[in-house]
Amino acid sequence: MTTVVITGSSKGIGFGLARAFLAAGCNVTVGSEGAEGLAAAEKELTEAGFRERFLAVLCDVGILDEVEALWQQSADRFGRIDIWINSVASAHRMVPLWKLEHEEIAGTVDVTLTGTLNGSYVAMRNMIVQGGGHLYNMEEQGLDGSILEGMGVFGAAKAAVHYFSRSLIEEARSTSVKVSTIVPGIVRTDLQAETAGATTQGRLFLSVFGENVFPATADIAAQILRNRRHGNCINRMTPPDMIGKLVGAPLRILFGQKE
Repeated sequence: MTTVVITGSSKGIGFGLARAFLAAGCNVTVGSEGAEGLAAAEKELTEAGFRERFLAVLCDVGILDEVEALWQQSADRFGRIDIWINSVASAHRMVPLWKLEHEEIAGTVDVTLTGTLNGSYVAMRNMIVQGGGHLYNMEEQGLDGSILEGMGVFGAAKAAVHYFSRSLIEEARSTSVKVSTIVPGIVRTDLQAETAGATTQGRLFLSVFGENVFPATADIAAQILRNRRHGNCINRMTPPDMIGKLVGAPLRILFGQKE
């Protein structure tokens, strides 16, 4: 049975992926630094009938020892870890740099970039020891060099994740571990609502191109389980994807979107 560990997975895309992998018959570890959010995720997954196949672990990805503990607790419960997904991200308010509190800047970088570095470090070292596995990093804003006003620090952190992931793919070629990336597309999460959804233009963009969490993550999980290729990018923002969303937007707006 495939075992999947997902950081930052008590809500949003991470939680959607956890549900999708469990529905596909996998073992899943849900990692989150917030006790309240983790308890809510644990309750929902238990009520969905997945109690025997998931593990919920408190983990601050900015602290290496806690990420190591996330791996170890998962390995103790399920044995071999086949897939590790660095899904965690944190965004600041959608304002210019000088209007942010420094704690917002540090928190965004610590979670989004340092969390990905720590997760990759732990997964790579342990997967090499166990003889293989597949590591995925989540890529979003900053991937194509475009600028979203008011999101400079978050975009910079995500651009750094993109560069790091490209580098890690090359470095890992000589190992037994595969490394790939995920571009999830425009998914209606709390994070999107707090950032892009804070403006009229952003809300329109989300209404046209946005997808609900569970259908989007079910598709991502299915692609991950099919993927056997190192250096693959599961990209849901290709031109055909975006054209399809644009063409279907009037019907989605007219009839409403279903989970």
